[in-house]
Amino acid sequence: MFFFSRFELDRWIRMYRDSSGVSDELRGWNWSSDLLSPIIDNLYLSVSEVANRYCETYRDIYLKRVLKKPAPVSFKTVRGWVYHRISSDTLTLVKSYLYNSGFVPGYKLYNDLARRGRRFINRVMRSLNVSKYVSDEEFKKLYNDSKTLYKYLILQAASYNDQVLSREAVASIDSLVNKVVPSVVERVIDGSPLGLSKQLRIDMFLDNNIVIDIKTGDYRDFHKYTLAGYALAVEADLNKPVDYGIITYLHIQGDFVKVRNDFYLIDDTLRREFIELRDHAMDIIHLSRDPGRPTRCPSYCIYYNVCNPLG
Repeated sequence: MFFFSRFELDRWIRMYRDSSGVSDELRGWNWSSDLLSPIIDNLYLSVSEVANRYCETYRDIYLKRVLKKPAPVSFKTVRGWVYHRISSDTLTLVKSYLYNSGFVPGYKLYNDLARRGRRFINRVMRSLNVSKYVSDEEFKKLYNDSKTLYKYLILQAASYNDQVLSREAVASIDSLVNKVVPSVVERVIDGSPLGLSKQLRIDMFLDNNIVIDIKTGDYRDFHKYTLAGYALAVEADLNKPVDYGIITYLHIQGDFVKVRNDFYLIDDTLRREFIELRDHAMDIIHLSRDPGRPTRCPSYCIYYNVCNPLG
């Protein structure tokens, strides 16, 4: 697959398989229980609102949900939009290409899709209205980085395509596509039974029930809570157990794409902590009381300039 190999994935699963299991009471399908049911009715939060605890006092929740102040759009925000769109659309493009072209060698896949790169990236930039939010210099950087990411992804596809064809007797094009491309990209899940958004978008959801969330910024310890939120929502909506998740950190440095994969067992502790974060966020909205700024505001908080207008 694109950001990690099946061998790597199988190794992770074997390593965590003997770890303690997940209690049934903390599975999302038990959303009506006192433990999991939302403390406020008809209030729905995104997983990122709950999990991304940049602000330890939850003032970001107060500003967005009570004062209705939208988060400022920064270059990092737009970069995240672009990288996510290119990643998901490229996977879809590769899948479509393989279905239309059948069994082809990797070099042909790469060359054919490389010729589409400029048109592909221009379409992504227009669809996201990138020029509205960034300077000319920032646009140029994003465009060049997008070309690097696109080439990386189609090269990975070409490589995996050849690996599968050289090692296995592939009976059908469906079998090939399922081995080269993650089975589901941007799966939409209804999280409303848990007080989460009705249309949660998971970056990738693999056929072995592993949720993947792609991050384009720096590593933060609280990112792991997004996996717990998505796992609970999948269990509530699809009645499928989700035990594992991956945070994929995606960075581009010059002509190189840097990928870091952090694998997590979505255990009882992670699930309980996510529910506690959700309940606290709902309390902030319900009470409509400004919790104030934390002792120290992290400069990477999306509301930093709102709470600290003088810097």
